[in-house]
Amino acid sequence: MFGKRESTIIRDGAALGYDYVPEVLTHRESQMEELKTLLEPTFRYGRTRTAFLVGGVGSGKTATAKRFCYDAMKYAAKEGIAFDYAIINCRQKFSEFEVLLALVRHFDPNYPDRGFAPSEMFSAFKRHVAKSGKRLVVVLDEVDVLIRKGAGDLVYNMTRMGEEDPKMVVSLILIAQEYSLGQIDEASQSTFGRANLVRFPKYDGEQLHSIVKARADMALVPGGINPDAISLIADLAAGMGDARYAIELLDIAAREAEGKTLGVVTAEEVRSAKARTFSVVTESKLLDLDLNGRVTLLAIARAIKDKSYVSTADAQKTYEVVCEEYGVPARKGTQFWSYVKNLESQALIVTSMRSDEKTGGRSKHISLPDIPSKVLAEKLETIMDEETPPRLYNIRGGKTF
Repeated sequence: MFGKRESTIIRDGAALGYDYVPEVLTHRESQMEELKTLLEPTFRYGRTRTAFLVGGVGSGKTATAKRFCYDAMKYAAKEGIAFDYAIINCRQKFSEFEVLLALVRHFDPNYPDRGFAPSEMFSAFKRHVAKSGKRLVVVLDEVDVLIRKGAGDLVYNMTRMGEEDPKMVVSLILIAQEYSLGQIDEASQSTFGRANLVRFPKYDGEQLHSIVKARADMALVPGGINPDAISLIADLAAGMGDARYAIELLDIAAREAEGKTLGVVTAEEVRSAKARTFSVVTESKLLDLDLNGRVTLLAIARAIKDKSYVSTADAQKTYEVVCEEYGVPARKGTQFWSYVKNLESQALIVTSMRSDEKTGGRSKHISLPDIPSKVLAEKLETIMDEETPPRLYNIRGGKTF
């Protein structure tokens, strides 16, 4: 069904996957160092420790926790330390029962999923930890879901296991978008002081650019993506500061480019990928545009082609050609810019200051957010041919009415 075929662009598809964790996490070095400092006593002295990773979606929390566990396993093996870890997503295992079942099954895969109360399962978990003699790190990802279900006692009891038996060394890494420990009792909160908090701010555009470039270098053949396509991905994801979304765009764009003859990911594939994830350019928006708006947007679509950006000067030159084609009076300077800003206010385009290859300085540039320029041009041409009164423009290849 899925026979082998030669890949022209993607060298390592796994590096584009949702769960892939690179050896080095770009722009999360300081958070990794904080996490290592917090949990160092677990390895050095066999002491229970805790850490709370807080940040928005795609800010690198889960990847950092996983990378820490992977590296800790290598370190422990090298130093002769008995160590293990368990990573549980609390959105998937969203009750105390399911989390406990996952923890027990980490040691005993055949443990039955019914017939035991949570207290019995917790006792079984403690016996397994003590018997293993291993220092265990438990990662509870999206723990706010679990806490809202009233499972704060489980968090508290896990941090106190070492007081009951020194052989049970269980350290916790909690992950959430917001600091959610205010929802549990004070005794539980006391085990997670503010000093244990590791914050993950949103990535900015420059950071996302380097993350996408690093991932493209891992996943794609050399030269498999145009530099301006990397910039466009970073710009599209910068509003949310979401590296996960940026990598998703890279993945979709690369797979779409595989079926084309160019053998490289361009801005067109990136815009197409954006449209497949969430498109702001709808047909109703195009239908609502007046003639000046449609002509201006068509000019931008034609001028940008497979590039990520086009200067307003180049867009205006194409606009004058399109106006002549459709018999529309071409506006100059301020009026043309007002058409551009109106399109931007409707999220149909994005403007930004960028370096100009022709002048060497910086000037206003335009980009399309999430639709291939060719597709947009064809949609606009169809709408204009079908709906605009013929007397207002030249019929291509014919006369003026």
